[in-house]
Amino acid sequence: MLVSLQAQEIYTTGNIPKVHLQDKTRYVCNPAGILSTSACDEIDRMLYALEQQTGIETVVAVVPSIGSEDCFDFSHRLLNEWGVGKKGKNNGLVILLVTDQRCIQFYTGYGLEGDLPDAICKRIQTRDMIPYLKDGNWDAGMVAGVRAVCARLDGSMANDPDESDGGSPIGLILAVAGFFAIAIAAGILKTRAASKCPQCGQHKLQRSNSVLISRRNGVRTEVSTQIIHNLFLSFWFYFTFFINTIKKIR
Repeated sequence: MLVSLQAQEIYTTGNIPKVHLQDKTRYVCNPAGILSTSACDEIDRMLYALEQQTGIETVVAVVPSIGSEDCFDFSHRLLNEWGVGKKGKNNGLVILLVTDQRCIQFYTGYGLEGDLPDAICKRIQTRDMIPYLKDGNWDAGMVAGVRAVCARLDGSMANDPDESDGGSPIGLILAVAGFFAIAIAAGILKTRAASKCPQCGQHKLQRSNSVLISRRNGVRTEVSTQIIHNLFLSFWFYFTFFINTIKKIR
């Protein structure tokens, strides 16, 4: 009966208790008692340590319902109306859980977007929180999520193996360029080896199937199609090998 009454109560940014504004050591707003006292205390300790170390200010709000309002809009207004984050740094973070919508929302100030981008927020939610939240284990899901957020922001989350999923393609571009260079060098070496005389050791490539590139002032510019053919085969071999390797890694 108590759970039913709680589920009917709709919270707004106007009637939700401003816990952190009243006590700077408390970061969890849990008006309906969805989280246990021990879970709230643990989250408070982690977020207090985070603020002392980094200056990042976080508010966690856990409510049964916000009516038909969107979680993103609610979090946005909560951050602005409560002034979450340091003035001039805009480094506030709101973590909102609405149980009737099964919604978990992270909303960051502009100053945190580089440290906690959307891809990382989604990964934390999917990997650390949803496995618990989908079963109604609110305590474990919120504690695990806040712990992962703190590890990300205080720098202790090092060498995340999934980090490359949302990373820059520059590394891939450089890798492709490197393979191109290897393919070209291999083609040249292969062509020179094929043209080497087994007796004298000199390179005497027989030019067959030459293609005229240009003729200027009586000077002919030609390229051997045999060389082009060998370079192309070498390039294609290494390119195919590279693509297949990438597919296996993924």
